[in-house]
Amino acid sequence: MASRARNEERTRQRLEAELDKALAQTFPASDPFSVGHVTGTEPPSRSIDHKPPEPVIEPQRRRKRT
Repeated sequence: MASRARNEERTRQRLEAELDKALAQTFPASDPFSVGHVTGTEPPSRSIDHKPPEPVIEPQRRRKRT
């Protein structure tokens, strides 16, 4: 259990250090910062060489007037 507590403390300290670094690099202050993985340069989760499937559009039914 002591090693788990040490790992959690190290993780917390690492995240705090990343947050401090991100805050220091933020300019201007209104720009959002991010602690984590960059998603814009990660490979897509599926192939982008094909078109997305066509949506299925069902005809609308007429309502009876009452």
